[in-house]
Amino acid sequence: MTNHRYIYYLIGSSIILAIINTVFYLAQSSQSEKNHQKTLKTALITDKTNSLLLTASNAESGQRGYLLTGNETYLNHYYTSENRIEKTLEALLILTADNPYQQNNIKDLKRWLDIKRKELALTIRLKKSSRQQQALEKVRTNEGKFAMEKIEQLVFRIISAEKKAMQKHHQSFVKLNERIQIFTIAGSYVLLVIIIASLITIIHNREQILKLFRQVDDKNKLLESQKNELINISNELIKQNGELERFAYIASHDLRSPGINLNSLLRLYENAPNPREKEEFMQAIKSVSANLLIKLDDLIELMRKRNGPAVENEDLSFEEVFMKIMENLSADVKQTKSKVEHDFTQAPCIRYPKSYLESIMQNLLTNAIKYRHPDRQPHIKIRTYLESEKTCMQVKDNGLGIDLKKHGHKLFGIYNTFHNREDSKGIGLFITKAQIVTMGGDIIAESTAGEGTTFTVVFT
Repeated sequence: MTNHRYIYYLIGSSIILAIINTVFYLAQSSQSEKNHQKTLKTALITDKTNSLLLTASNAESGQRGYLLTGNETYLNHYYTSENRIEKTLEALLILTADNPYQQNNIKDLKRWLDIKRKELALTIRLKKSSRQQQALEKVRTNEGKFAMEKIEQLVFRIISAEKKAMQKHHQSFVKLNERIQIFTIAGSYVLLVIIIASLITIIHNREQILKLFRQVDDKNKLLESQKNELINISNELIKQNGELERFAYIASHDLRSPGINLNSLLRLYENAPNPREKEEFMQAIKSVSANLLIKLDDLIELMRKRNGPAVENEDLSFEEVFMKIMENLSADVKQTKSKVEHDFTQAPCIRYPKSYLESIMQNLLTNAIKYRHPDRQPHIKIRTYLESEKTCMQVKDNGLGIDLKKHGHKLFGIYNTFHNREDSKGIGLFITKAQIVTMGGDIIAESTAGEGTTFTVVFT
């Protein structure tokens, strides 16, 4: 075989490699887009399922308000919720059309929602026909309460399945990124071998060498450009996937606490012995509901800006944020008889993202109440101060505490729990640290098992 023909074979091999690399890049890009769309759909299903539970709770609140007061303005919430339930269920059935397991869950959810809605409609009709006592007796059968519990269980099951699906999407994306890197490196090595062989073959032909170098240089630039483009796309997809996952965690976790508190306030309202206490609980319910809507708006705005610039800092008052959080936790504080002290005099204000500060403070205070010691009254102290020109926030409790020697290395890991509580998800501290580190800060934990825990947040 002559040098001339051998050179053409080498050039042909380089071209074939470039074509294969391009085809592989297009195939992997298509797969990446599919994973991205699946992740978006998973987040949408989670959001609509949470919305469905909130809508059902609003319908029940409207019914309860009407039964107790006779004021038909409460039925506005009920009628609005009735319309939203049907539309949301239809949307969920469409979104999960390719998932038989979720379809069955949603059909079960629809069945229990229908039972709950029938119970609500019946009691309202009895009330309107001046059969107040029969309506109340229907409520006392706890049929509606049992249906609501089933609804909550099914919502949790649907969201849990979507979380697992999101984890699978993430794992698939990681494997896809690894394949892209391996193929790029392998292609570069193969091209290097071709270049070396070409140099050995045409060492005595200056004109052919110059020509081949120009061709190889062009191929290298093309491959480098493709490699950089692949890396940029991979990094962007990783970023978007991480933002969607964090949003799902934050939405489900940060809205869970005020939602549970609102449910507790409703039960306290129903069991209040006199009108004065009922009025107090109703005011608390209105305040928590308003805060919940504000929090939801903040999360939606955060989701809307996820592809834009970073979250914006605002001038915030620790006192105002704390009072808002305490409204959200009012039912838990009252039921557990928690004593919460605060002192923000040393560092009253901070410039920080509002949604992040609310989430950090709420998670730390919620944990302090949730993991209280059963043998003593919960006593929680929160304060701010300046240290080395940095603003610090400290949350100290006298609860169960944590054995840091045993669990300290995984304290802020996701899905890690250290106490036997059914409502522990292992997400709160993970979200909290992620938000703090994102803004360049740090969080330090000090704890003694059986005595209590102190968290110190260092803002920058």
